[in-house]
Amino acid sequence: MDLLTQGLVGSAVAQSFCRPKAQYRVAFYGAIAGMAPDLDALISSSADPLLNLDYHRHFSHSLAFIPLGAFIVALLIWLVSRRRFEFREIWMACLLGYATHGFLDACTSYGTHLWWPFALDRVSWNLVSIIDPLFSLPLLVLTVWGAWRSRVWFPRAAAIFCACYLLFALAQHRQAESAQQTLITQRDHTSVRQVVKPSIGNVFLHRSVYLFDGVYHVDAIHVLPGLTAKIYRGGKVNAFEAAKPGKDVARFNRLSNGFLCQHPEAEDVIGDIRYGMLPISPVPLWGIKTNALNSELPAEFVKFRSLGEEDISQFYRMLFRRNVWAAE
Repeated sequence: MDLLTQGLVGSAVAQSFCRPKAQYRVAFYGAIAGMAPDLDALISSSADPLLNLDYHRHFSHSLAFIPLGAFIVALLIWLVSRRRFEFREIWMACLLGYATHGFLDACTSYGTHLWWPFALDRVSWNLVSIIDPLFSLPLLVLTVWGAWRSRVWFPRAAAIFCACYLLFALAQHRQAESAQQTLITQRDHTSVRQVVKPSIGNVFLHRSVYLFDGVYHVDAIHVLPGLTAKIYRGGKVNAFEAAKPGKDVARFNRLSNGFLCQHPEAEDVIGDIRYGMLPISPVPLWGIKTNALNSELPAEFVKFRSLGEEDISQFYRMLFRRNVWAAE
């Protein structure tokens, strides 16, 4: 989830359990704690381009780390404020704010180490996009207004809205999964691996990816309550297969949950097919560039984020359920 939304949710939850006289301060404490786990993005190395991918959304996002993480943030705030405010008040607000971060990230599609150190599996529920204005803007209005006017029911309303929106996203995701399964059956395919995730900025248009006979099929699925799912036929791309993958390829395979593809336009690039700038595009959003002569050399992390006017127009046509190219 983007930093702004993380801070807003952390602030709203922290304010929901505070005294009105302390609400303005608690709003700040909760927002800082709600964003703090993403400091793990600073873990990087020029000698190891994949190190950041390994440790982003790692231990700092786990449920077990919440008390310690909240304590560190609270201690820093307490010291910077020259101990003018009660430490217990700061720590409680930070605990509530910090606790929201991992859960929110798990609702997106990247994957979060919620169960570290007891399990190293990445949790991703694929409910919402990392950036979703329909989710963030109401939170912004309710949370900021509540802190400014010292009205505790506004951040409580923000917290309730957050829970309701995520439940709505869950219903949307299940409908999209059902539509994907129907699509696979209609094509007489048998899926070996499949995923459905919301496209950028909304919970209506989803990216569908499944593997059949060594080929990933990419489609878009638009779901809306009360309406039949609308399918937009996408492209295909070969799955990446290697008898003896190098160390970085094996790492990237683990980070991508096994969804590796051969980039359709670059032979030396292995991509993560789960993500694309367009929900129907077989071109992955990012990948690694390997060295063909020496597979043990560090792989380069590359991104493919170009989007032309025609692509943008096509995205909006799909978002509003209009026909593009071939829709089923």
